[in-house]
Amino acid sequence: MAVDNILVTGATGRVGRELVRLLLREGVAVRAATRHPARARELFGDSVEVVELNYWHTETYDAALTWADRLFLVPPPFTPRAHEAIGPLLDWAVSTRVRHVVLLSGMAVPDDPELDLRRTELHVMAQETEHTILRPNLYMQNVRPGFISRQAARDDQVIRLAAGEGQVSLVDVRDVAEVAARVLTGDEGFGLELTLTGPEALSMAEAVRRLEREAGWSLRYRAVDDEAFRLILLEEGWGQGEAEVILELFRAIREGRRAPVHPDLPEFLGRPPRTFRDFAREIRVR
Repeated sequence: MAVDNILVTGATGRVGRELVRLLLREGVAVRAATRHPARARELFGDSVEVVELNYWHTETYDAALTWADRLFLVPPPFTPRAHEAIGPLLDWAVSTRVRHVVLLSGMAVPDDPELDLRRTELHVMAQETEHTILRPNLYMQNVRPGFISRQAARDDQVIRLAAGEGQVSLVDVRDVAEVAARVLTGDEGFGLELTLTGPEALSMAEAVRRLEREAGWSLRYRAVDDEAFRLILLEEGWGQGEAEVILELFRAIREGRRAPVHPDLPEFLGRPPRTFRDFAREIRVR
């Protein structure tokens, strides 16, 4: 079954930008959809057509969706209203020519039926069109000063997060993008729900120590409690609902729900996932 046109939403995000580049290298017809077209043009130049797409503005849907056969769907990050934002877009997509939806979800989402993102997963699964659910863990690339909040790393040397000593099986965003590219350009991913993790679980303190040792960064990790982190987030400008979504992510890390290492990524790609040590060493080289 030939693949004609792929629309990548969230094209300026971590996964989106890597995915667009992979698809371009494979010679696939791809468009980059984003709320920030100027930023996308800075990233990709003239190599890809950029289309404006705002989940909250239905007037932007047609120009993007009526062209696409397959859709890579990225929910707005940390929003407590993810389903409200992309549910209408999903319905619009299914009513047009889109025949395969790949949803970027998150690890452990099915464990909490109250999560808005779980409602989005179920909405995707209920459609007659083909679907794939990707559930990555926290990205290796996010372990850095300024992740979530610039104020959580006030002196650019300390990463302050409410993760405690909980472990997380960090995954390289490039591996996630590679899985997405393969799913979008073939039929082997139809109906699959893939949990994407790295090959080991690390605490944030351990990850920061590896960045110090392997990448040469001068960093420290400081665990903060929920109330302190909530205050940091609100001072940074996150809304109350968004702050609660972020706090739930780190609560899951503290409680061990983000620690398991899953085999889906290596089984699907036929190779081991990148390690955090590899990632840190590449940073030093760059």
